[in-house]
Amino acid sequence: MKQHLTVVDHPLVQHKLTLMREKDNSTASSA
Repeated sequence: MKQHLTVVDHPLVQHKLTLMREKDNSTASSA
């Protein structure tokens, strides 16, 4: 598992994490 779980309170950081998560999910589900 990836370990980029710092304290995420910044909206921008959360947005980036969400984007990366969605990217991971889409690639994982299509595999």
